Amino acid sequence: MQLTVLGCWAPYPRPGEACSGYLLRAGDTTVMLEAGNGSFAELARHVDFRRLSGLVITHFHPDHYADVFCLRHAIEGARRADEMNGPVKLFIPPDPADIYAKLASYTGAFDVVNVEELPETTQIPGVITRKALLNDLALYFIHTAHSLPGYAVLFLQKDKTVFFSGDTAPTEAIERAAQGAGLFLCEASGLDKDAGYLANAHMTAREAGTLARRAGAKRLVITHFWPEYAVTDLLNEAGRSFGGAVEAAKQGKTYIL
Repeated sequence: MQLTVLGCWAPYPRPGEACSGYLLRAGDTTVMLEAGNGSFAELARHVDFRRLSGLVITHFHPDHYADVFCLRHAIEGARRADEMNGPVKLFIPPDPADIYAKLASYTGAFDVVNVEELPETTQIPGVITRKALLNDLALYFIHTAHSLPGYAVLFLQKDKTVFFSGDTAPTEAIERAAQGAGLFLCEASGLDKDAGYLANAHMTAREAGTLARRAGAKRLVITHFWPEYAVTDLLNEAGRSFGGAVEAAKQGKTYIL
């Protein structure tokens, strides 16, 4: 599996960069994970959008889904030109309902999957998840603790695992679902001084490190950075609590498992 960072800033990007967006490639399966502001243009640097197997949006804050509309027009245009055979699977939460309904209406671009209608599974011990398959890539959706309904996502192909926290406060379910993750991509939205402001909706860098350590993650990559902060400060706080080397998501960088 390969994970490429399309954008890592929140809730707005630094000049010339993008908000949340990632490209996961696993064999013949290509998934765009999140589609924040500016991420579609970065996607085009790495892969032809016509090759996408699916798009996953964990929740409906603009820094995670604004560029869905760019992708919609691109796919519809490609289908009019007979360059694509069908729509792209779009995995989204059902709430807020008005946003869900709008995206579900774009049938020329997307085959919308309501995550809450996916079958439940207890394959991850102690956690109830929703499961989907894209070819031989399994996706497990875990509820987050955030200001909007959303998900963390475990991607599993054979013995390779990538776990994405989404936007969330630390939870026991996420800790359990991330156990032994080959790569844990975890939000680190602020510093220790921001703990009160972020409580119950986001993680500080220190909390990200602690959660990844408790989960026994093999590799921790932090992301979802406030653009006015020095990323080195976030890395230092995450590293102290993780107890090992921590990497920072960087636009254009690819992590190989």
